[in-house]
Amino acid sequence: MAQSKDAGKALTLKSVLGAGFGEIIEIEGKMIDDSDTRTRAHLGKKLMSVTTIGDKELENPVMIELQAFSFSKFKFPEHGATMRIRGYETGTFVGIPQRAFEDIPQVATTDYHFESHFQVIALLAKNNPEQTDAAEHEIAPN
Repeated sequence: MAQSKDAGKALTLKSVLGAGFGEIIEIEGKMIDDSDTRTRAHLGKKLMSVTTIGDKELENPVMIELQAFSFSKFKFPEHGATMRIRGYETGTFVGIPQRAFEDIPQVATTDYHFESHFQVIALLAKNNPEQTDAAEHEIAPN
């Protein structure tokens, strides 16, 4: 739980994927970008439309931002590619609280809020629709 000073009450943070924060899970889905979401805030972010969590296929896809450790040399597939990855959901607070602009110049930003993201630790399978069949099921070492 995180404290919300403005509201004066506890704030409950919930996992977007439902497995909990820090739990190692496998997810599968399609790489998307701001052209799919039509949201400027997604510009330049690596996003996945998650269709499967573990062995459970989702009734409705869930979108989550992907991140990878710089030392892992993980390369994100191109837009439209599908992949299965292992990692964990985590997150951070982003944005600027509106009251902050009483003391600093107003800038274009999002309001202060929590955002979940999926920390990739392993690529399990990738399917690039533009590749040949031989390269479609490339498996990366764990």
